[in-house]
Parts: sequence; C-alpha cells; structure tokens
Amino acid sequence: MNPAFYEDVNDHPFGFYGNIRPSNDQRTIEASVKVEHDFGAAKLIAWTLYSDIKQDLVADGTSADFARYIAPALGAPANPTNTAVQNACFASTAALTGFPLNQPAFIGAIPVPFIFAPANGSTFGAYSPTTCDGTQYQVRNQKDWSAEVRLASDTGGPLNWQVGAYYLRISRLVGVSLAADLGSGVIQNLYNDPSSTNPTSQLYADKFNTNVYAGFGSVDWAATEKLKIGVAARYDVEARKVSNRVPFVTDPITGGPLNPGQAFGPIEDQKKTFRQFQPKISVSYRPVPSTNIYANWGIGFKAGGFNNSGSKATIDASFNDGVTPGTIDADVTIEDRYRKERSSAFEAGIKGGFLDGAVTYDLAGYYTRVTDMQFFEFFVGSFGLLRVVSNIDRVDIKGAELNVNVRPLRGWTLFGSFNVTDSKIKKNSSRPYTVGNKSPYTADYTLNLGTQVTQPIGFASLVARADYRLTGPTWFHTVQGDERPTLFSALLPISALGLPGFVGNARYDVNRRDRFGVLNLRGGLEGKNWRVIAFVDNVTDKKYLNEVIPAIEFGGSFISPGGRRQFGVEVGASF
Repeated sequence: MNPAFYEDVNDHPFGFYGNIRPSNDQRTIEASVKVEHDFGAAKLIAWTLYSDIKQDLVADGTSADFARYIAPALGAPANPTNTAVQNACFASTAALTGFPLNQPAFIGAIPVPFIFAPANGSTFGAYSPTTCDGTQYQVRNQKDWSAEVRLASDTGGPLNWQVGAYYLRISRLVGVSLAADLGSGVIQNLYNDPSSTNPTSQLYADKFNTNVYAGFGSVDWAATEKLKIGVAARYDVEARKVSNRVPFVTDPITGGPLNPGQAFGPIEDQKKTFRQFQPKISVSYRPVPSTNIYANWGIGFKAGGFNNSGSKATIDASFNDGVTPGTIDADVTIEDRYRKERSSAFEAGIKGGFLDGAVTYDLAGYYTRVTDMQFFEFFVGSFGLLRVVSNIDRVDIKGAELNVNVRPLRGWTLFGSFNVTDSKIKKNSSRPYTVGNKSPYTADYTLNLGTQVTQPIGFASLVARADYRLTGPTWFHTVQGDERPTLFSALLPISALGLPGFVGNARYDVNRRDRFGVLNLRGGLEGKNWRVIAFVDNVTDKKYLNEVIPAIEFGGSFISPGGRRQFGVEVGASF
C-alpha cells in the first residue's frame, strides 16, 4: 500500500514531531576511599565506594495507533477522565490534519487508525504531534555501596598470588508510567490520579534489592624463564529481590488494572539467589625474548534478575493469544524473571616484535560459547512501550584479531587493528525461529587505523593524532531476515480494508545497519602537569545509525542517529 512501510533503516530521514519536549535529568553523588599498606612480603589494598543516582526521563508516548486514548468510542467505560482524554485526542488531530510527517505516517481528520477509516483516518507512528500518543515518564533511582579488600604478594619472585573478597549492596527503583495527554504537559510522578491533568493509565514500578558477595584468588607461577602458568578463580553469590510498587487501582482509560499483572490480584514479592564459580587458566611461553605465545580459558557470569512485574502477563495477553479476534500468536516467551548468563571463553595467540621494538604485533583467535545470553527486547502496543530482558539459550562467537604498531621515527607511531567475528544463535526458546541468525549487537568486522606524533618544542610537547574506525554490518536483534506477524496482521482482516493477514506481516531484512567509517582528529600542547587539546570528532560529518531497536510485533524499529561532527577544546591539569 505504501513502500515506506518497508523502509531500509539506513535510508530513514530523521524528523522529530512529538508535542512533548523530551528531557533526561540525572543527579549523581559519589564518594570513594582507597587504602594501601605494604607489609613487605605482601601488600594490602582496600577500597569502598558509595553512589547515589537519581534519574528521570520525560517523553512523548507511542500508543496513538492502538487507539488507547479514543477508547470510549471503542467501548471502554465512559467517565469524565476518559471523555476529556478522548476530546483532547480528537481536537488535536483535527487541528493538525495534513501536518507533514515522515511517510508512512500521516494525520487524517480523525484519530481512528486508517485501516478502520480509510477515507479520513490516521497513521501516527510513535511520538506524533497530537495528544493521542499519551505521555511517558520513567524513573531509575539507585543507591549502592561496594567494598573490596585484597592481599597480594609483593616479593617479585617466581610465585605471585593474591586473595580477596568483594561486597555490593544495590537498592534500585525502576518505574515506567504511561499517562493521558490533556495538553498540559507531564506531571513528573509515577502515579497521577484520574482528576489530574496527566492521569496515569498504566504503570510498571518495582523496587529491586541486591546483595552481592564474592571471593577470589589467583596464583601465577614462572615455572621457567620461558614458561608461565596462571590459575585464578572467583565465586559469586547474588541475592536479588523485587517488590512491586504499583497501587492496586483501576486504570480510568481502559477500566482494567493499572498493571496487567494485577488482573488476578496484587503482585507478590519475588526473590532469587544466583551463584557461579568462575575459574580461569592461562599459559604463556616465550621461546625468544621478543615473542610470547599464550592461551587462556575462563568462565564468565552475569546474574539473572527480574523484569518489571507484570511483563509476562502483558506480552502474553497482547501477542500470544492467537485465538481472540484481532490477536496474533507471536511465539515469543518473556518471563518476569530472567536466567543468569554464563560464558565459556577460550583465546590463543602470539605477541611479538622485531627491529628492536619498532614493530610490535598481537595476533589472536577466540571462541566463546554463551549460555542464556541476556538480551533486551522492546514491545509496543496499546500498553505503550515495554523494555524487558529475555534469554537466548546458546550463542557461539568465534573470530580473530590482529593488532600492529609501528614506530618509523622517534615520536611518530602508526597503529592499526582488525577484528573479524562469526557468531550464530544455536538455540533460542524465546524466539525459536531465530536459530541460525547472528548474535545481536555484534559487528561482522571492525577496522581501526591511526597515527600519532609527539614532538618536544621546549616548554611542552606538540601532540597530533588521527583515528579512523570502520564498523562492519551489524544486526541489533535476534530477528533478522525473518518475516513475522504483527498486530496489524490481526487487525487487517477485521478492518474496513478487509485485507488478508499476511499483508500486515513485517520482514526484517531491512533492519541491519550498514557499515560506516568515522574519522576523529586531536591536536594540541601537553606539558608536565597540563594540557590544551583541540579535537574534531566525525570530521567528515558522516551520517550513520547509532542503534536500531526493532519492535517485532509492532512492525517497525526505534532508531537513533549517530553523533555528527563535533569540535571543541579540552583544558586539563594534574596536581
């Protein structure tokens, strides 16, 4: 019907039309103390850190195309709040009819989705200039306290060791509020009552508490002048707890619970403890002084956790019904609790140099098997925007990397590195049809080239540097060349258009970011305790995408542009 519905993300013209001015405010307080004591044969190192971060975000909503705020006309309970919200939506749409938007979005005479009103309906997309999107307000506040103590050998002999312990306490509040837009802006509270000018229509809010305990140690042994062996281990225990903070009240817009997870009563607290032993073994052999051959293997770990309470109920009701008219079976599995991530990583390589160190190199190959990889998913629907974590059961990542440094003259360095990565999803119970696709957020290759010149000029040194980075094609989701049903696949057959469901399917082969290269320059003066450096980032003003976040069941993507050309001066001093 319109080719713009099937747009390559790399060709998107960026236009921003929201009627809500977005903001992101953060206040951070941090303090730390570090203590070292030398016992002669060993050194004690201890530190502690306190951090208090308060952050909130205001933005336009995403729900206009799902008619959430014209609900009274669609059979939701009528009340003063709902009527006021509906009137505001219809009035703002009428006032902006024909307002130019990026295709395929357009504003008709009424806010009814165009598939139900082909003659005068609308296609809003996300963040439209009308009030029909609603508003969103997010809170992410965190206090944490951490401490570590370690005792390490300090003899310089063939046997070196260290042992230590670590503790972390986190208290985090995460809230995402969707509210009606009555044209009076956003009230920055997670819950606003129905009589307010920004009544809350849906809310996810949870308090997360985490205690982390870890013990670690390592031993490095120089068996001979050429052979070194290292063994290390760490054991982590993460105890996590979540408590829902959504009031048990009715959504004035839909008449249902404020949080879909409350459909059968209050949401109970949850808790779970995650544990992992993480060994590491490394071996290096230096056949000649200028060459080192090495290999290492280790286990990595990322604790599981909790999505906002009610996430599973929201996704199942919105995307996994498949029976009720107007619904689909998306075959996507999201849980309120996601599993821990575990990786087994092996690397082997050679480091060396020649011409008295004028040329050095590092060549390595690696293989990593990731179990239950944690992956952020975004969902859009009448519930607004939901960000959750899913698990990819198994991902294999292998590749090779080469680094080279050359010093043609004193004070002049040339450097470069090249990495190539092959990744594959081996199992994914969250989205089974994605098996065989690549790991998300993993570029096919990267190339870095640069040069730096440092020239003394008496009282200081003249420094000039150029860096060029080429990033290969990148997928950002497990769904890649796949075709999937969307909410529109369910709505089209029952719409005024009467089209078959497959017309509403989305194919995601146009969601891969193309390769791009960025050149940065720096230059200035550096003294013993000071520096004045001018810089230009993205010298050629290259247009590229920073991130592509597909919302699979919505049929589109949230994309953000990369940084354009930026220049400035840095002044620094040390004392």
